[in-house]
Amino acid sequence: MQQGLSPSALKYIRLSKASSAFEVQGGHYDRRAGELDEIWRRWLTERRRLELPKLAIKYLENYLQRKHLQTLPLSALSETRLGIDATHYLRILLENPTTREALLSATGGLPLALTSKIESDLRTLEKLHIKPVFVFSGLNVNKRQKAFNTIHVDACRDRKAAWDQYENGATVEATKLFQGRNSVIQWDLWRAVLRIFRHRNVEYMVAPYVAWAQLIYLYRHPKSYVHAIYCATDALLFPNMDRVITQLDLTATTPTFTFVVKRSILNELGLTEEQFLDAGIMAGFDHYITFPPNANETNFTTTVNMVKEYKMGYAAVLAHAEHPAVKVSNYLEQFARARAMVKYSLILTSEGVVTSLPLAISPPNPGHHHHNITTTDIPSDLHEVFTNKLPDEVYFYLSRGLIGPQALVWLTSGQIIEPPPLDNGDTNEYKRFVKEVITEGATGPRATSLALIAGVLHNWWSKKQVLANFWFDTPNTNAHAGKNIPHNLLATTQLVERVSGWAVPTAIIEEELRRQHSSTIDFALCLGATANDKLAARTKVKADKTKPLDKKDEIVANVIWRFLELRGFLMHTHTHSPFGRAMFAALEDARVNDKFQDPLYVFLELVRAGVMHGNLWSNRAYSGGPSFGSEEEKKSMLLVMRVLSILPLNFKPLQWSGPLSRELLVFNSFVRSLSRALRTLIESTALNMFLQHHARRQREDLLDISLSLPFQTDVNTGYGILIKVYLDGLVHLYGGAVVDSEAEGVRQAKDEALDFCDETFSGVKDPRGEVLRGFRFWDATLATIRSLAADKSCLVELVDQFEAADRWLSPMRP
Repeated sequence: MQQGLSPSALKYIRLSKASSAFEVQGGHYDRRAGELDEIWRRWLTERRRLELPKLAIKYLENYLQRKHLQTLPLSALSETRLGIDATHYLRILLENPTTREALLSATGGLPLALTSKIESDLRTLEKLHIKPVFVFSGLNVNKRQKAFNTIHVDACRDRKAAWDQYENGATVEATKLFQGRNSVIQWDLWRAVLRIFRHRNVEYMVAPYVAWAQLIYLYRHPKSYVHAIYCATDALLFPNMDRVITQLDLTATTPTFTFVVKRSILNELGLTEEQFLDAGIMAGFDHYITFPPNANETNFTTTVNMVKEYKMGYAAVLAHAEHPAVKVSNYLEQFARARAMVKYSLILTSEGVVTSLPLAISPPNPGHHHHNITTTDIPSDLHEVFTNKLPDEVYFYLSRGLIGPQALVWLTSGQIIEPPPLDNGDTNEYKRFVKEVITEGATGPRATSLALIAGVLHNWWSKKQVLANFWFDTPNTNAHAGKNIPHNLLATTQLVERVSGWAVPTAIIEEELRRQHSSTIDFALCLGATANDKLAARTKVKADKTKPLDKKDEIVANVIWRFLELRGFLMHTHTHSPFGRAMFAALEDARVNDKFQDPLYVFLELVRAGVMHGNLWSNRAYSGGPSFGSEEEKKSMLLVMRVLSILPLNFKPLQWSGPLSRELLVFNSFVRSLSRALRTLIESTALNMFLQHHARRQREDLLDISLSLPFQTDVNTGYGILIKVYLDGLVHLYGGAVVDSEAEGVRQAKDEALDFCDETFSGVKDPRGEVLRGFRFWDATLATIRSLAADKSCLVELVDQFEAADRWLSPMRP
């Protein structure tokens, strides 16, 4: 059969509109119902060797090591522009044993030393007069496969085992298990990395989809935007992409780079460009699994020989069509999709248009005969490989860092996949929180984010179904089983439409800055500008497309105001709700340098959601919680620890080296999930403003706008652990809980407890000062609770818990 295939018919392997396993229906996909899903799930569980390789074409690196890798001093690239796949670069930093942070999955938050390492690398490049151009990968390629619960089983098992080891005193074994399961999502790192790029004037962009395709465009552009590319070997799959840098050693005394030339590989293996592409796909790479019959092979040449035997990859796949794993995985379609993804990858041109890469570049050797690809050569169903195309303007805002990809991925894929958090998400309270509060609520942050974007695009997007799938859902034969996210319900769309009533001009904003003696556009300024009816009345300016907001401060302020109304902190009358009133009252008494605004906002959201308290989760006490006192005292201490763990510690650029708390990691899951959802919401609010032409669109400060918005980072469990160490140390040194701050020996015990914090937390800047700042944050949160109580907007039980905790805590404060 394979011998009779016409090469011309297979010149470009197009995707069929209705394959054997899928059919397109109304813009979303349905997998065959029945037993196929169960077979597929079991196959994924048993075939761990088929997991996607982490860095590049599987086993190609081993083959290249023999003689195809060439190393030169990095100084050879002086006075050039080096294109860097930022996704690949960050992944190496996160996974390299010399730079990865072993306890990240036990503390939560972001890597503490990562920014220092990036700064060091940038200084090395600068000394050598090499101009880096970083390109991040954008939206996910549509792989059309459901994330079954089984893919998270190993991570949950290892994290549980790690905690068991830690709690039994086997810290070395625990660390080994923790370090392999940090579950860092690169999108969460972007803001910290982009802030460095902004300060050091480093060039960057976010690709519409895969970074290496965008880098090839920059490399092959007539203006040569970059002169060399550092990325994974995936890029070699693109036809006529002849060389890439596979390794940078920026820490050596004499920095070096290692590169590979594809022509030498093709000559030795006796392959054409098309055959090498097929072999790379079948070997497996970042986007697609290994060809199942070769799953147990570790030699790249095995796949090469198979391709050569059948002349082309497609014929080799057809020849093994009856192989059980080939049938179950629907590999023939996966192969076709991978081929189309590589050959016709979508990029953003210098004119701001998203198009297929071969249409945007010239042949590498104009003097030789090449088939010039035209639009008729591009598969008509390429949107099934990537996604349905968004407006070019959306990709542009993504490319400049105004927004992250998260909400766009939800919308284009039609699916929100919620994996288990770092604590494995065993509590019923967290499952309810992430499902009902964060995701499925009509006015929740995720539904509102989707409505803000879909509502200003083509009407097709507003009608698009987006389903939520959670790790704890019962497996179902329906690949798209899940709850529909109500982004197009009337309650959601009406809420979104109301916020166009915020278009406060710069004159009012500048007057508020002077009146409030402030220099920053933030929550405090925006709440202060609406603190009474008279002030709020000045802000009632409806958006006018003919007079869009112009200055950065105008845009940032109005995004924050719109966000506050979307979340119910401001009323439609622009006056404070009880939650807005509580937050403003607390911020008025807070020190500006304490930086309480974002943590205080998150605290109030948690209070409203009913998850900010001192009770046990699902009636279970976890390790690293309160260790002394009566049940009521433990409840008070647990409440204090949780409250303070919302506040980010001021760290040195060092890995975490202090104690761990599983109890606080459970609570951190709530904080992390909420903070991410709120950040996505505020970015979606900004995008909505630009797409509605409420702000001037042609501008160079999009990243500045993004970096000026709230919720810039994830918090770890550090602050709660610091306070626990202080309180435990005080009780131990004093010989019991302090009930009278003036009693003999109390002052000395407090000083010694603070000294102990200095010794224990070597990676924290001024632990003693941080303890004091933490208690000031407690005061701010207590003020909000009392304000809510006065407005009868808070449960009496919660108010009582806070008052009891404050009475218990007061004599033990430094």
